[in-house]
Amino acid sequence: MLPEYIHMRVAESILFAGKAIRVLRNPSPGATLLEPTNQSQTLKGSHRMQSFTGGSGALKELPNFSNISAEELLPQAEADKVDAMLKQLKHASEFHKRLFESAVSSIRTIAANHLWQLVVVRADLNGHLKALKDYFLLAKGDFFQCFLEESRQLMRLPPRQSTAEADLIVPFQLAALKTIGDEDKYFTRVSLRMPLFGMKSSTSQKDFQKSNTSDLSLQGKASSELALDGWHSIALEYSVDWPLQLFFTPDVLSKYRKVFQYLIRLKRSQMELEKSWTAVMHQDHVDFSDYCKDRKNSSATQLRRLRTKPFWRVREHMAFLIRNLQFYIQVDVIESQWNVLQTHVQDSHDFTELVTFHQDYLSALISQSFLDIGSVSRILDSIMKLCLQFCWSIEQYETGANMFEIDHITEEFNKKSNSLYTILRSSRLAGSQRAPFLRQFLMRLNFNSFFETTARGVMNSGRLRPGTASTQL
Repeated sequence: MLPEYIHMRVAESILFAGKAIRVLRNPSPGATLLEPTNQSQTLKGSHRMQSFTGGSGALKELPNFSNISAEELLPQAEADKVDAMLKQLKHASEFHKRLFESAVSSIRTIAANHLWQLVVVRADLNGHLKALKDYFLLAKGDFFQCFLEESRQLMRLPPRQSTAEADLIVPFQLAALKTIGDEDKYFTRVSLRMPLFGMKSSTSQKDFQKSNTSDLSLQGKASSELALDGWHSIALEYSVDWPLQLFFTPDVLSKYRKVFQYLIRLKRSQMELEKSWTAVMHQDHVDFSDYCKDRKNSSATQLRRLRTKPFWRVREHMAFLIRNLQFYIQVDVIESQWNVLQTHVQDSHDFTELVTFHQDYLSALISQSFLDIGSVSRILDSIMKLCLQFCWSIEQYETGANMFEIDHITEEFNKKSNSLYTILRSSRLAGSQRAPFLRQFLMRLNFNSFFETTARGVMNSGRLRPGTASTQL
């Protein structure tokens, strides 16, 4: 319904300015904001950020928004200036497009600057951004390491549809007591969620509970697949107050949630690979000690040790890939993009600019983590699943795990990991925005040309033999 002489961009500016001024002139009574310790609220750029978020002066929380008047959020002088520009346009004898767009731009700038003051300074936007990084992007690594350790035994079993979320809250709170305590005021805004499982998962869980325990290999396989399918849906929620929902929209929080679910799966895989190594090496030392004490009667122990050595080569390949992927995402992607975002937050004093910068930040996280490439994300999920299945199968080895299953997992991992390398080094990705960081990741993976050699072998033969990766270590 816009007249053809009013561009869509101009109309969007008008809509934003109207919404912003309505927010500033009608503060929500339930909001809790931060009051600056000085009155230099007209400072701009990085100096203004330091005055309110990085200075030595304390920031005190106000009991409610009633302590802040609309006059403070949008001074009457600014409101009069807007009113004067509108009246000038209204009383003009002719419509001048250039003057109209100039007035709209000026009003939008006034509204954006004062909305910046409200959201960034008073509502402590940077503190909430840091909290989302700490929890959704796993920057608080000690907390999530503790949480996964506390919930490790629970996650070995299929999640119960009616109590899965409640079951996880206990280790979640224990981890918070051990690593966070009362030092982080933002932790109270974080809550753990377990989305409802589908009918297929529920049915499989009942079937699993009724299964015949005599077949250990089939039971272990069913348990692994169900637990991975169920616990992979762990999610976080973050509570935001007015006016932060102007910045942290449902779409923004859903992107954070998507990255979190990916990172927690990756960290869980890495932890299980470490735990399996610790547990089995302890048993190996015991076996070796027994062998040294009685060499004549320890041939079975020695034979078992020799048979398990190839498993540890495979485990090391898995750990190598998972470690490098985790380092790439946490350091090359998240920390790098976070520093870029912080620079923009400190230098900008326009709310709409900050929204754009933050959207670019989230898009870069998703893009450079390959979450927007279905083929890559599916391979990564499959690799993490295979790592967990391998760890659990190895731990069941002494109780009769099926060697065929372990060999099958090994073969699948070799094929998936080499397919991943082949896709990541393709010319299509080499020319994308991921290229600079992607090259670092590929260099870490292929520092000795191992992946390149085995990937070429897969392409030539069409099938990688189970022992290929082990023999080329």
